[in-house]
Amino acid sequence: MFRTCVLICLLNGVALSTKKEEKLSIVSHGYAISQAHMLPLLSLREEATRNLRNYATVLTKRLTQVKLAIKQLEALVKSKPSSNTLLTFKQTRIFYIDWRKWLSFVKEKHGYEEISKLQSLRHIMPTKIDYDEALYGIYRLQSTYRLDPAEMSVGLLRGRKYRCKKFHAVDCLMIGSVYYLNEDFQDAERWFQLALEKYHSDPNSKQFDIFGWSDDFILKLLMKAAQSSGRFKAALEYAEQALVIDRSHSFWQQQVPRLKNLSLTPEHPKREKISKYLFKPACRMEFPAKKYLRCHLLFSSPFLQLAPIKVEELNLDPPINIYHNLIHNEEIFWIKTLSNPHLKRSTIFSSSKQPIEDFSNIRTSKTMHLNDDAHKLIKNLNQRVMDATGLSVMESEDLQISNYGIGGHFSEHQDSVPPTDAKRCRAGR
Repeated sequence: MFRTCVLICLLNGVALSTKKEEKLSIVSHGYAISQAHMLPLLSLREEATRNLRNYATVLTKRLTQVKLAIKQLEALVKSKPSSNTLLTFKQTRIFYIDWRKWLSFVKEKHGYEEISKLQSLRHIMPTKIDYDEALYGIYRLQSTYRLDPAEMSVGLLRGRKYRCKKFHAVDCLMIGSVYYLNEDFQDAERWFQLALEKYHSDPNSKQFDIFGWSDDFILKLLMKAAQSSGRFKAALEYAEQALVIDRSHSFWQQQVPRLKNLSLTPEHPKREKISKYLFKPACRMEFPAKKYLRCHLLFSSPFLQLAPIKVEELNLDPPINIYHNLIHNEEIFWIKTLSNPHLKRSTIFSSSKQPIEDFSNIRTSKTMHLNDDAHKLIKNLNQRVMDATGLSVMESEDLQISNYGIGGHFSEHQDSVPPTDAKRCRAGR
C-alpha cells in the first residue's frame, strides 16, 4: 500500500482533475529522448520565468496597497479611547467608506492575465510521459555506470565535472522513488538520505513543505526503505530522529516500539538485484580482454588506396570494428541539419511484426531516414561504408539517423532476416 502511495505521490506529481488535462497527459513531446529536441524547453523556461516574475510584480503591488489599509487601522488601534468628536467621525468614515472600498479591492481578480498566459503554455509543457522518461533516463544513467548519488547530484560523473545546476531535495527524492519502486531499497535509501541532507542545507527548503515534502515525509521514506531492505536498526534510527522533531506525532510514537522489537531479531539485509540487461556491463566496458587485436589502415578499394581508413579491431568473431574518421565534422553538421526537423519517436516491432512507437523504455530515441537523394553527401557516405566494409548498401534500408536524450539507449536485440532471403543477405542487411 505504501509503495502504491509513493508511486502516486512522487511519480504522477499533481493529480490531473479535468478530462482535458487527462487528454493532455497522453501526449509526449519526446523532450527527454532526443537531445536535438530539448531546445524548446529552454525557451519555455524563459517564458514561464518571465510570466511568473510579472505575476509576482502584480501581487507585490497589491500587497503594498493592502499594507496601507493595515497601517491605517493600526493607527486607529494605537489611538487612546476617547469621546473626541473628530476621532469618532474619522472612525465612522473609515469603516463606512474606506473599508467598503478595501473590500471591493480584495475581491478584485488580480494576476489573472498572467495565470491565463501560464495556462496557455500548458500544451507545450512536459507531460507525464516526458517526466517519466526523464526520470528513468537519470535512473538508467546512474544504475548503468554505478554513479555515486552525491557526486551525481553536483554534476560529477565518473571523475568529470559537468556544468549544471545542483540537484535539489525534490530531485533526489524523485530518483530515490524509482529505486524504491524497483525494489532496490539500498540505493533508494542513499537517494533519500541525500534528499534529507539537501532539505536541511537548502535555505529555501520550506517551499517543499507546500507540496507536502517535509523532512517528516522524507524520514518516512527512509524508514520504509531501510525496513524493506531488512535493516531494522537503521529504520529505528530514522523513526527516533523523526520523533525528536515532533514528539506528539502519533505515527512515530507507534513506529518506534514496533521497530525496537524488529531490531532485536538478527538482520539479513537483502542483496541488491542483479541487472538482467546485458548492455549495462558492456557500457561499463566490463568484458574480458581480447588477444590478437590490432589497429591498421584499410586499403581494400581503389578509393582507399588514396585515402586509407583507420580501423580499430574490438572483436574478431564476430568481427566488430571502429572505423575512425569515416565521417567528417562538416558532414555531421549537414546530416544534423537535414535530419533534425524530421526526427520522430523511434519504433519497435510488435509481436505481429508491426512497427509501433516505443513508450516502454526499450528504445529511447528519435530516428529518421535519409536516402541518396536527400543530399549528395549521403551517396558519398554510403559509398564510403561499402569501401570500408566490403558490403553493399544498394538494397539495404536508407541511412538511419538516431538522436538520443537523457540516458538514451536501445536494449540489446538481434536484427536478422530469414536465411532463405539470400538476396537481402548478400546486399548487406
